[in-house]
Amino acid sequence: MASLLDRHGRGRCWSRASWRGFLLAASATLLLAGAARADPPPAAANPCQKPRVTNFLAADATRPGVISLYFFHAEGARVTYFECASGRARRLGSIRTAAGTPSILLDATTWSCDRLTRRFAATATLADGSLGTGTYSVRTMSCLHRFELSAPRRAAPAASFRIRVVDRWGIGGIRARLCATPPGARRTCTTQRFPRGVAVATRTMRATAGGTWHIELRVRGHRARTAVVVGQGAVAAALSAPTLLATGDSMMQGVDGFLADDLGDAMRVRSDVRPGTGISKGDWWLRRSASQAARLRPSTTVMSIGGNEGWPMPIADGATAVCCGEPWVAEYARRVRTIMRTYLRDGRGRVIWLTLPAPRGGTLTPIFAAVNAAVLRA
Repeated sequence: MASLLDRHGRGRCWSRASWRGFLLAASATLLLAGAARADPPPAAANPCQKPRVTNFLAADATRPGVISLYFFHAEGARVTYFECASGRARRLGSIRTAAGTPSILLDATTWSCDRLTRRFAATATLADGSLGTGTYSVRTMSCLHRFELSAPRRAAPAASFRIRVVDRWGIGGIRARLCATPPGARRTCTTQRFPRGVAVATRTMRATAGGTWHIELRVRGHRARTAVVVGQGAVAAALSAPTLLATGDSMMQGVDGFLADDLGDAMRVRSDVRPGTGISKGDWWLRRSASQAARLRPSTTVMSIGGNEGWPMPIADGATAVCCGEPWVAEYARRVRTIMRTYLRDGRGRVIWLTLPAPRGGTLTPIFAAVNAAVLRA
């Protein structure tokens, strides 16, 4: 789900900054768990068993390692959040916020190497006594690129060298196997523990034999490798996989995980997902694309965006184009074309721009159609 429906039925994506802004504005009336009279408990039915969905629930997994949950239109009622696994509901927590603001359970849970597709539900007893329910599914990345393994490229004989392992998710709570294969000897492995919340671990090894030492980190069937040359000998040039940039608004969430897992070691996938942003909202994406291209130098860029479009845009003659007529499509196509050329990097890159799927109907239909027409024109 790329867009959220506000109370007027208009499609709108919310960025983390927007959500937090609303919460800060309403902080004087924010009621935390236990700070006010408890609502009547919601119905005892399992919210994960084919619930009747009445409210919109969204999961934000764009920050590595954690998932935050957003429930809309609780209007001051306490919201209880669950994760659904094998038909069972595991309670994650509850929160109450002021009427008119989304109910946000930040860092509700963490990513998992073993469960990539995560399903959530939330319930609230609304002001009219009815049970409000929302569900949402999101896919996170596997452990394929979770860990970064580094060591010096060369070490002196009989000296010690340090191996550094970094958990890119930053959450720890996992065990890995760290293996070293000296030249002409058998591989030896030890368990490398990452306590919860610990993201960096080091291990010191002694170079007891000359030649190339192969270092490997194994976790959940995935491997990261490096090598250290002890003494004299040629150091193999580091082989760097080409970079694929997966970017866009919330439409890209989940797609980036599939890309990383399917491409494996063939490409280094960098994800930059920005929910709530839009090309028609201003020049933010024109500036962001230039920054991404200069910093990452992607050989391939996959873009998926459009869940929060339809905003009026100024055009060359000084007028304002309103969605979704020809002037609006022409201006949107011009902006898309500029961003595409930025990612092409003078022929050193290529761009895959995903068109929008068919919406469920309502006011989103003409907006999505105009965005797709502009993308195809660009």
